[in-house]
Amino acid sequence: MFSSHYKYVSEIINQGLEKASLDGVLIYSGHVHNYFLDDMPYAFACNPHFKWMVPITETPHCIIHYKSDSKPILYLYQPKDYWHSLPKTLEGEWSEFFDIIPITCKEDVPDFSDLKNHGWIGQDDSCEFDNLQHNPKKYMDYIHWHRAVKTKYEIESIKKANKLALKGHKAAENCFRKGYSEFESHLAYMLATKHNEYQLPYGNIIAQNENGSVLHYQHMQRFRHQQGSLKSFLIDAGCQVNGYASDITRTYSFDNNDEFAKLIQAVDKMQVKIGKQATTGTNYVDLHTKAHLMIAEILKDFDIIKCDALTAHDTGLTNVFLPHGLGHYLGLQVHDIGGHQKSPAGKIKSPPKLHPFLRLTRTLEKNNVLTIEPGIYFIGMLLEKAKADDLGEYINWNRVDDFKPYGGIRIEDNIVVKKNNPVNLTRE
Repeated sequence: MFSSHYKYVSEIINQGLEKASLDGVLIYSGHVHNYFLDDMPYAFACNPHFKWMVPITETPHCIIHYKSDSKPILYLYQPKDYWHSLPKTLEGEWSEFFDIIPITCKEDVPDFSDLKNHGWIGQDDSCEFDNLQHNPKKYMDYIHWHRAVKTKYEIESIKKANKLALKGHKAAENCFRKGYSEFESHLAYMLATKHNEYQLPYGNIIAQNENGSVLHYQHMQRFRHQQGSLKSFLIDAGCQVNGYASDITRTYSFDNNDEFAKLIQAVDKMQVKIGKQATTGTNYVDLHTKAHLMIAEILKDFDIIKCDALTAHDTGLTNVFLPHGLGHYLGLQVHDIGGHQKSPAGKIKSPPKLHPFLRLTRTLEKNNVLTIEPGIYFIGMLLEKAKADDLGEYINWNRVDDFKPYGGIRIEDNIVVKKNNPVNLTRE
């Protein structure tokens, strides 16, 4: 699969070079930054342009020199260092496509100051050569547009990342069922997935009770709730395989038969239905709007709102309960870039004013990979604002008070867009 993947990637890069009138690019894997006034570094995050070409994700200071008329050179950082060790370089089919030259230090890197018509693709502070065009816009826009279509190799990597993450999800849920703390569920997830925290595609969101109303909750409480006071569990967590991410969310009620459990089931059923509509040619903004109308119907069915679905959407009432977008591109990044692009030339299609946080506004293409993640939340800040505005009259505040201690619901799967039947990598 990597062979066909590399063929696609090289074709897109060649076209990008032509669009930007470049003879080649130097793609830098990246380097670490230290904390302020410290010699300890932040976790390393590999340049997605680099790991698009090679499955090396944890090694800094590497450079790919790519030109359309010759075999690319990979300058592979292999320092002689007794302070740290680097991950062993992966061996496999990918290595056949590169001339690999080990470098042990900065002095081993060639002098690129004489290169003409070349771009440097990397961090803002990474390019030391004035002759190189740093992240040339025409090239970057073209690449980001086409990266949205995934190869079989990429889809298989995301599928494997889903399988691995689901092991962690199950382990974390088991901890919740036993009454363990958020932090203990996090540890169980890490053990089941065999990931270090720096290897996660994003920080795990593991929330009990009202913490589930914080969209990117991060604290992970260490204490266990007293018996009878543990109500709900929301886990948003993924894994990485070959640099490709999964991004999965599930929500549970401690009592599988209470009203919150029934609300979860309704959102879950709705999520499956909207996910099946992620087909080729679908406008994602329209899909997002459909999701809001469907969420409004659920809110009405559970007597949480007192108006019809269209009124709930058009007045912005559904945004009180679902303030984020339906989903986003997924791949080398959790929020894969290019979701607002209008064309390969880089023109932008901004989200509608009513839904400003939507990360994806494009028309879906075959083999896009994206998340579908509707939810219903009881967020104090938004509810108070609604009460102060005209929206308060549409809300059944007694029902809101019933559900607020549970925090919120999010159900998230990873979907491959197809002409008729999208592939759900999470549920399959």
